[in-house]
Amino acid sequence: MTKPAGSLRTEAERNLALLGYGLLGISIFFAGVTAVVAVGIAYALHDAATDELSRHFRFQVRIFWVGMLLIAAFAIMGIAGGLLFLREIIADHGHWQGVDLRREFVEQINEFRYSGLAFSLLAASGLSAVLGILWMFIAPTIGFIRLATSRRMGETAHP
Repeated sequence: MTKPAGSLRTEAERNLALLGYGLLGISIFFAGVTAVVAVGIAYALHDAATDELSRHFRFQVRIFWVGMLLIAAFAIMGIAGGLLFLREIIADHGHWQGVDLRREFVEQINEFRYSGLAFSLLAASGLSAVLGILWMFIAPTIGFIRLATSRRMGETAHP
């Protein structure tokens, strides 16, 4: 595809790239729906945009997929750790009906009656969630600042 020559189209694409960073940044508050919109815009425009804007659109796609990977890790490890933990509670009582899970969780933590694997999976899940939230907030902010100040992606802060 040919790259646009007109400054009007380039300005509109720049504004869409800025919007994409904004949508990615607020996606943690809207369950990722705005991130899907942002990555859709980025995929649609990255081939036809100028080289500079194309880098920003590719960075937005990268932000989205890294965020999705961290969310998937959070979900998989959280579910696996939770199921292992429930299995241990059921093994202690022989059934799960009528068991106060909150009380059992506190008792198992206080008495260190948990499996290391279940606890490790739950801790790793929490770490993945924190990293995902930080990534989905900090990475779009950096991209937005670089685009707003006309600095190329990958440039250092040194002159």
